[in-house]
Amino acid sequence: MKVYLLFTSLAALIMFAGAAISSDMMTGNGGAVKIQSYAFGPKTITSQPGKEIVWINNDSASHSILIDGHESPRLRKGGEYHYTFSASGEYHYQCGIHPAMKGTIIITENGKGNVSPSIPTSLKPRPVTEKSMPAMSSTSTSQPRPKAVQNDIAAGKDTVSIVDFMRFSPEVLTVTAGTEVTWNNHDGSNHIIQVGNIRSPRLRHNASFSYRFDKPGEYPYICGIHGNKMSGKIIVK
Repeated sequence: MKVYLLFTSLAALIMFAGAAISSDMMTGNGGAVKIQSYAFGPKTITSQPGKEIVWINNDSASHSILIDGHESPRLRKGGEYHYTFSASGEYHYQCGIHPAMKGTIIITENGKGNVSPSIPTSLKPRPVTEKSMPAMSSTSTSQPRPKAVQNDIAAGKDTVSIVDFMRFSPEVLTVTAGTEVTWNNHDGSNHIIQVGNIRSPRLRHNASFSYRFDKPGEYPYICGIHGNKMSGKIIVK
């Protein structure tokens, strides 16, 4: 009887250790965030630069990971998204479909403690092995300018993100003359970009609209659907 109990205990210990090792290997020793019941768990995770974080969707609903304007593909149930943070800092993120879902990744040199809340700009996602539904893709009628494209969103420094249900981020963007500004719709609702007499097509989730500003000046704009309560400004120097 004692021998049986000893072997049983050893088997349980080996299984537990193996699961822990497999989990570390899967996440690159960075950490894992589970998406369940419309929440991220754990809500805050601390890791080190160069370590990979993986989000795993256990919900039946689709979700996406939105970090400082960079959004993952939509994750269906069982889908994963991998991201490697190369610089120390505090990274706040949310679900691109359900903005009330929020979380934080804290990156420190030793993987412990807190850092200042500034968000580094050096985000380096590795090629993602997705088990999720591909993003919707279509192309509107092309014109010399403005250019409106319904496609996979590409993030850059001359971009404005639509997030948190009817909010432009940043609300004010300063660029040089000749710059093409792109609005990326991340919040799941339909929107229209209206700059003076220029009006974009209706933008679904994961759609973008681009316009080139050639002359210096201030260009206030609004959402053509939601009016003045959703507004922003482009300053061209």
